[in-house]
Amino acid sequence: MCKKILIVEDEYIVAGDIRITLENAGYKVCGIAFSVDEALQMIATEKPCLIVLDIYLQGDRTGIDLALLLNEMNLPFIYLSANSSAQVLQAAKATNPYGFLVKPFREKDLLVTLDIAQYRHHYDQQQKARSLTISDFKSTFKTTGLEKPDDEEIKTDFEGIIGTSRGMQEVFELVRQVAASTTSVLILGESGTGKEGIASIIHKLSPRRNRPFIKVNCAALPPNLIESEFFGHEKGSFTGAYEKRIGKFEQASGGTIMLDEIGEMPLDFQVKLLRVLQEKEIERIGGRGSIKVDVRIVAATSRDLEKEIASGRFRLDLYYRLFVFPIMLPPLRERPEDIPLLAHYFFKHYAKLAGKRLESISKYALDQLTTYSWPGNVRELQHLIERSVLMASGNQIEEILLPPSNEAKVENIARRTDSPVKTMEELERDHILSVLKKCNNRISGPNGAAVLLDLPVSTMVSKMKKLGIVKSNIS
Repeated sequence: MCKKILIVEDEYIVAGDIRITLENAGYKVCGIAFSVDEALQMIATEKPCLIVLDIYLQGDRTGIDLALLLNEMNLPFIYLSANSSAQVLQAAKATNPYGFLVKPFREKDLLVTLDIAQYRHHYDQQQKARSLTISDFKSTFKTTGLEKPDDEEIKTDFEGIIGTSRGMQEVFELVRQVAASTTSVLILGESGTGKEGIASIIHKLSPRRNRPFIKVNCAALPPNLIESEFFGHEKGSFTGAYEKRIGKFEQASGGTIMLDEIGEMPLDFQVKLLRVLQEKEIERIGGRGSIKVDVRIVAATSRDLEKEIASGRFRLDLYYRLFVFPIMLPPLRERPEDIPLLAHYFFKHYAKLAGKRLESISKYALDQLTTYSWPGNVRELQHLIERSVLMASGNQIEEILLPPSNEAKVENIARRTDSPVKTMEELERDHILSVLKKCNNRISGPNGAAVLLDLPVSTMVSKMKKLGIVKSNIS
């Protein structure tokens, strides 16, 4: 592993502290740059392996400008910043950093982030080399006339998960790659896309397969019990603690813990989870010491974590700690070729459970399924097929009773509405007239329309003139 690092930071004291931390940890700091121009000169002469990069620097250009150039040079970098606004975060993420630290941060946070950054960069390089090797291999087959048929390369069933679409095949490949490691995984996807199933497969294919797989739904835990649920408690540690409780992390020791809907986790507990990820130890409530735990983390969420970070509901450092190996599950509407396969699988399953001798799904019903938008994804498809099997009276499912789409609801509302849509000015005029009527056409005074509308009388009169509400019309 390369240990040569360049620090690009315009605060001299902060840069000096980072240098001391890195050198004490065995890294070689090849220089400190205060601007983009200085950084480019040092990169050319010193050839660093990784850049520690602040976003705001001296001069006209920012760290984000430098990051774009670093990508062209294939140089990994991590960001340091005291600013985590939505706009800055979005611009920073677009440059594909290998980590992001929010100032102030602990020395250990920096060192762990660097370890993760180097691991991810090394992994990316291996994947690029692998993809080139595969493409060369395929081109050799093509030129010799021995190309393998596509249908032999695609499996419709991956450890119980069905999908022939390109998006799902990419997911399966990522699962194969990460399963054997101990790396934390973050599974992203809309509700109903199968995040729990993918987490289960990661555990099943890992060396930890014979150890516990503990699933925790963070959204279902009351905030006042979440620490006890995760870390456990000693007898008598709080009112109602009549016996010792072993928490989920201890239960999962040696195995895998799935943190489902981690985006719902309370902000104050996120700090404690981050410590567990860093230190690999927990403390029971009321306990006298730390307990080491060997647990692999697989987190999942249907929330947009970047928006949660921007709104202050999710920690940026925790996000990057979990974002070591992200897996994005495509929504069902983006994989229509998988819908017939899934529909037939659920059809056979529920027909057998119901004891019905059903033979098939009609072409009309399949057309309904493939043109529906699926806001509830695979879970919604599963429930609709189960219902359709129970309601089927013949030997096949003739029709699927789909819920009305949002577009259909809007169209129905529009059909029921005879009056034309009013402009904002017309709506404002109608509102002022209704308030004047309520106030017996009185404009000023304690019971006047201006007070009710929270407007100065002069502004009220001005608006009335602008909207054609003539004073002579008010008795």
